[in-house]
Amino acid sequence: MTIDSTIFFTWEGKKYQGIIEREYENSVLVQVTDPSAEMLDKFTNRMIVSKKNLSTSYRIKT
Repeated sequence: MTIDSTIFFTWEGKKYQGIIEREYENSVLVQVTDPSAEMLDKFTNRMIVSKKNLSTSYRIKT
């Protein structure tokens, strides 16, 4: 995984797309490209996503 990679992740049962801004040991900081209203309320359009929630089949490197 690299910075500026596009990834797909699942949050509360729905799939979302985002761009990695920063990588940590067990998670990544993601700028969500099409956030839900709840995400915008709680997290603006950025959130920390566990690497466990990133399925290999959903990763796309740019």
